[in-house]
Amino acid sequence: MKKKLNVFTVSGLMTGPLLGSGIIFLPPLAYDKLGEHAILAWVIMMALNGLFAYVFAKMTVEVSDNRGISAIVGDTFGTRFGTLAANYLTAAVFFGPVAVALTASEFILPDAGNTPAWGIAGAVLLICAIIVISGVSFMGKFMLVLSSITAGLLLAGSGATLFQLPALTIPHSIPQPGVFGQTLLLIFWAIVGWEILGNYVEDVENPKRTIMRAMLISLTAVVMVYLLTAFAYQNSPGHFMPDLLIPVTGRFSGAVFSGLAACLCICTITTFTGGVVRQTTVRFKNAGLPEIFHHKWMTAVMLLIVDYIVLFLHAAGILSFQNIIGIANAMFIGNAVLDLACGFKLLNHILIRIGIGILLFLLLLIFLFSSGYALVLFLLITCASLIITVPIRNPVF
Repeated sequence: MKKKLNVFTVSGLMTGPLLGSGIIFLPPLAYDKLGEHAILAWVIMMALNGLFAYVFAKMTVEVSDNRGISAIVGDTFGTRFGTLAANYLTAAVFFGPVAVALTASEFILPDAGNTPAWGIAGAVLLICAIIVISGVSFMGKFMLVLSSITAGLLLAGSGATLFQLPALTIPHSIPQPGVFGQTLLLIFWAIVGWEILGNYVEDVENPKRTIMRAMLISLTAVVMVYLLTAFAYQNSPGHFMPDLLIPVTGRFSGAVFSGLAACLCICTITTFTGGVVRQTTVRFKNAGLPEIFHHKWMTAVMLLIVDYIVLFLHAAGILSFQNIIGIANAMFIGNAVLDLACGFKLLNHILIRIGIGILLFLLLLIFLFSSGYALVLFLLITCASLIITVPIRNPVF
């Protein structure tokens, strides 16, 4: 099979979802809690981001196919745990894209009138599915363009905003430990997403070289955008995110900002859905299912149907937006914990292990705040994955 993702398209594929909706909502939330000390929390979180990126990039280059990191988890801890990691990620993509699509709908048509948010969200999910089905080459180029434009505008706008200010506010004291810790937990989601990289490894040219280089490019872009944007936001007079774009887009800053937010949401949905499509297709093949399930388009359609069911439950008032986010977060945490635990065992450097320990501690703290819906589904998936064994033709887990 011809490899279609190079250093730049892989980095584009990762930068968009890593920024995601987090760059829109997290800087204001961090500033509301910490004020001028918010930038200190961002510096620490971006250092952890570098560790997160390194661990998953190092593990990804050892992955043999699009099952991703779950394959290594299976090799390290046993077949059932590999299956569990894959099931957590799959379940997360049953719910996460719906929440992100609903968020995108608020930016696409903020004054939608009689147009329901679920209708716009459904259209966003369909567009993302079409992008995934269109092929990895188009998908990689599309993500590269969107993420490059977004990162470029945010960097230019934030840099110009800081340059125009008469003085900059820099922390001169130590923040309250309790509030500082709460803020770190709040903005931790800014660094989650690197684990999906392994689900594209079959489509990458020379993975051992390309993955690490793409990781460095994506990491540099993400760290620069988050730090500069967060610092510009806390120094801006109005503390209003769209205002950061005024120096480069003028009176159109609100519309441009909404467009960027919608594009980042599309990047997030597309990358995670594409990763799970690739992972699930390999699992279907290994399970000996009929050949129709060996095609990525079939898996993408199946995921879209499940997303539409979740969206219907939300529209019917059965699942709230918070329930959907809570379930997706619990599943992402479950997958990330298994992946990081695997990295802790495989990467022997003491500093890396200490960093992984910190990441695991933060993830487990966040998990303690999971909703009842999330905990019930989490336990069901955990028990079913560890108890039920699915026969496969090739023992790859």
